[in-house]
Amino acid sequence: MILDIDKVTAIIHDVAQQEIASRFGLLEAADINTKIDANDLVTIADTEAERILTERLCALLPGSIALGEEAAHHDHGLQKRAFAQNAPIWIIDPVDGTKNFAHHRQPFRCMVALYQGGETVAAWIQNPITGDTIIAEKGSGTRYNNAPVRVRDRITAAIDAKGFLISYARDRLRKHYGQHDFFDTVAHYSCCGAEYEEIGRGLFDFCAYRTLKPWDHAPGTLIVREAGGIARYIKTEGAQDYHPNGHGTGLLCAATEELWAELNTLLMPVFGR
Repeated sequence: MILDIDKVTAIIHDVAQQEIASRFGLLEAADINTKIDANDLVTIADTEAERILTERLCALLPGSIALGEEAAHHDHGLQKRAFAQNAPIWIIDPVDGTKNFAHHRQPFRCMVALYQGGETVAAWIQNPITGDTIIAEKGSGTRYNNAPVRVRDRITAAIDAKGFLISYARDRLRKHYGQHDFFDTVAHYSCCGAEYEEIGRGLFDFCAYRTLKPWDHAPGTLIVREAGGIARYIKTEGAQDYHPNGHGTGLLCAATEELWAELNTLLMPVFGR
């Protein structure tokens, strides 16, 4: 497969500017709906950005198909059918951090990954407001605004690490362990795209998630891996690398093997069930 990475980046930028950035802070009530519950929002920016990204990316790579978050919400069999085919798959999260976006807050990101031959081969996470973009190509590293970036590979212990955990996990872990210095540096952006970006840039060191939809994690895990980090399912033994169509009780990304191993043990009481 020969793909012009810069053309994909330009398409994402165009769509993000036209369909997402232009609506930020200007949404009306009719532009926001709910999906599963009141906290699971979708906006006109999500649906329009995904529709146009699907059209333009599939046209750029003839024979490819799309697996978008909003399309999969309406068609529950889409993910299974997509991965059952041999075609390249564009995995799209048009607005990651929709709740932030809908409430006129940042961060939020536009995320795209390309899956082919059984693996994620390219990934993009873009800030629609600034246009800043982090990109990974399998075997070619990770770049932020075209400059190579790496994880903080000197961080090997949880006590020295900065990372991200959802509130649910932090609350459960505090209940299990009591006070623990590890929790003092844990953050949560409500936008995993921004979290993955900051790990890939060496600003934070780990993230962990329970919900493992491919559009949430296929882009970010490749970005972390190509920046030198680890992305595996949380397990007691025989931990496996993350796969967009895989299954696990939790996903842990970390800057180093030593940090991943310590955090895997620490998080097991909540994520390993």
